[in-house]
Amino acid sequence: MKKKVANLLPTMLPNQFAVSEIEPHKRDGGSIVYFTFSAAGTQDDAKQVAERLVRAVDAELAVGGHRKWYDFEPARSLPVRGVPFSEDIVRMLPSKKIKVEFVGPDLTVEQLYREFREFGRILDIEMQPTSNKDTPRWAVVHYTKLRGATRARNCAHGDVVGSTRLLLSYVRESHTNVVIQWFKDHTKFTIPLAAAALIAVIYAIFDPIREFFVENKITHRFDLSQLPILGNMRKAAMRSLLRRDTSSTSDEMSAWTGLFDQKERLVSILNEPPESFVVVTGPHGSGKTKLVELATQEKKYRVVIDANNLASQHSELEQMTLLARQLGWWPVFNSIIGITNTIDLMVTATTGSKAGISATPESQVRRILECLALVLTKIRHSRLDVLHADEQRKHKVRNTHALQHASDGSAVASFGSSPRTLAPDEIPVIVLENFMDKDLAFSKIIIEWAAS
Repeated sequence: MKKKVANLLPTMLPNQFAVSEIEPHKRDGGSIVYFTFSAAGTQDDAKQVAERLVRAVDAELAVGGHRKWYDFEPARSLPVRGVPFSEDIVRMLPSKKIKVEFVGPDLTVEQLYREFREFGRILDIEMQPTSNKDTPRWAVVHYTKLRGATRARNCAHGDVVGSTRLLLSYVRESHTNVVIQWFKDHTKFTIPLAAAALIAVIYAIFDPIREFFVENKITHRFDLSQLPILGNMRKAAMRSLLRRDTSSTSDEMSAWTGLFDQKERLVSILNEPPESFVVVTGPHGSGKTKLVELATQEKKYRVVIDANNLASQHSELEQMTLLARQLGWWPVFNSIIGITNTIDLMVTATTGSKAGISATPESQVRRILECLALVLTKIRHSRLDVLHADEQRKHKVRNTHALQHASDGSAVASFGSSPRTLAPDEIPVIVLENFMDKDLAFSKIIIEWAAS
């Protein structure tokens, strides 16, 4: 930086002008140049010669047009009237405001203007209120540009005006964001908007994650126990521990009179396209659970909601949490209910009307069931797409063979329509165990959801 400053200074100046030292101030964006010269006469005459030399340097800089590509203001040279204060205090950063402390009698606004105007255009001069008895007395000079403040800080610090010595320092500016300030001033609108945005972000982030886990729960995509080797080992272990004879399904069903026919009937109903729900009733211990298990054991996508376990929970929140665990709906934020209720109360206290964002266990159960329905629909569409692709590939192969073996040299290509039904083992089944015997807090919600 010293070389750059030395290159900017003119070489041919009167009075044997010579640079003795260059003190760079990188943080303030300038340098203080100490120079020597020869002058005859008194000390006042020497000051006048020094000021003429500074003006000559300033004129040379203005003619040369020395400036940075990012700065429209050319470089300038100004006389240093006081004693420069060179410091590297971390938090004393340059700002557009300069605090002027008076060591001596106070200066007027006119005197401050004449002292500081040459460094740059002044936006405002703020005098210390008369009610403020702090000492030393002070004033704040606010420049329109940062360059003017840095010039004044380095050139006028320690200057003496009359019998008053001036001590200059930067005033730390607090920059207020206009948008944030508007939000603070209009809380009746911003609090509901912020709450709605927060909830929307939570749903947008976690709803796809929950759908992913529910789908994994249904399809057993990452369930190692579904591997053939592990499945056979588990069955063998169960047979050895329980010593049960699992030779055939017919032998198991023969222990229950008439259940084999009911099982076949239930299987035939479940193999049809789903249009409604089936209710399996009977006295306690008649084998209803076993009947449903055997009828649905070949189903790939089987969802079980155990009402008996749900009824064993003491509160609605615990029942909702267990239902989410049974369906694989994760993550579950029980605290979100309290947070949304608190936000709703805050909005009500602020605006006088409810925001309608409060959550309850009932609303969470509805969301869980809606997520389950959405996942089952996605599974159905994905399987239909696979079947449609297989059908198109088979038709393409058949049409290719037909073109090769056409005897009259012409052939007509046929295209199969997209399949609308799934294979019987791929139709999703939702089993509500012990639902008719237990009185749940969400029974009505589950029935309405199942009926829809």
